[in-house]
Amino acid sequence: MMAAAPFPRSVTGRHVLIGLVIFFGIMFVANGLLVYYAVSTFSGGDRPNPYRSGLNYNETIAEAEQQAALGWSAKANYDKSAARVTLHFTDSAAAPVTGLALSGRLARPAVDSDDRVVTFREWREGVYVSDVTLDPGNWILSVESSKQEGGSPVYRLKKRLIVADGP
Repeated sequence: MMAAAPFPRSVTGRHVLIGLVIFFGIMFVANGLLVYYAVSTFSGGDRPNPYRSGLNYNETIAEAEQQAALGWSAKANYDKSAARVTLHFTDSAAAPVTGLALSGRLARPAVDSDDRVVTFREWREGVYVSDVTLDPGNWILSVESSKQEGGSPVYRLKKRLIVADGP
């Protein structure tokens, strides 16, 4: 007497082929959606011309060394109730750094639709402010400071600001 087969019908090549086509079809669709959303939501760079920046890498390193030699430190803060970004600049002796011409930009980390240019004024010694209203979420603040208006940057700052939802 023969033992009964575990399945009433056996698995054929057709069943295997259909299973593989369905499996890889689902994988293809899922990967396609992920690629679409990755490419359509982020440009890929945070500099306007990354290729040129790469060519001038030695100059970038020299600028970073000059900035480190200044010994300055900077703190950034956003006050939602006053709708104001505040920067505190101090030197290596913790004295306020005054008389800077600051140019800045606020941007979202993943999209460029909310990007905006901000202007800072010296509010008191070493404290610079810009009046700007920010929506809740993450923001990247990029600031360049120079000793005079239109001069070459002597200090660059890039900080993440998190604006809480609610009061």
